[in-house]
Amino acid sequence: MKQILLLSLALLLTISGFAQQSAKDMFLSGNKKFKSGKYEDAIKDYDEVLKLEPGHVVTLTNRGVAKDRLLNYRSAIEDFTKAIELDPAHAEAYFSRGLSKYNLKDYRGAILDFDKAIELDGTQAKAYNNRGLARYGIKDYAGAISDYTKAISLNTKYAEAYYNRGAPRYNLGDKANACTDWNRAKALGIKDVDHYLQSYCK
Repeated sequence: MKQILLLSLALLLTISGFAQQSAKDMFLSGNKKFKSGKYEDAIKDYDEVLKLEPGHVVTLTNRGVAKDRLLNYRSAIEDFTKAIELDPAHAEAYFSRGLSKYNLKDYRGAILDFDKAIELDGTQAKAYNNRGLARYGIKDYAGAISDYTKAISLNTKYAEAYYNRGAPRYNLGDKANACTDWNRAKALGIKDVDHYLQSYCK
């Protein structure tokens, strides 16, 4: 009887190890497809990972981001919310959920999520930049400028933050600094800024 139990245990350990390796392989495959822009294929791989490890927070978050890229914002939010339930300290899930809420024009909900992401990890320039976008969405121009400025202090070559800061500055009547920001964004490679420079900075 002891021999049979040991064999059964060994078999279980082998299956468990195989499942873990399979989940890891599918996770890495999903990440590779995601980076190639193949979001639907990435989601399929992440689905397989979650069948084997339903509580894998990073996979849930990655799948949510892939869904967001496909404009499936509500389903993305469901994934981020599940990830947060499993790990309330996972800053990336709050950040990503905030972005999906922003895409749904739920600016106040987005701000709350960005607040939490920043509380958990205040070193990410993108969190301040994106909270700035949400604040701009509710016409909190001073708050938006503050967030973009913080993002720039964390990353002095953050082209999007310069580009974004120009608009609330212009709206508050600070044309000179708005145009300075847009020119800086252009120097850092933002091509879409030409419209603003031609329309507002002559």
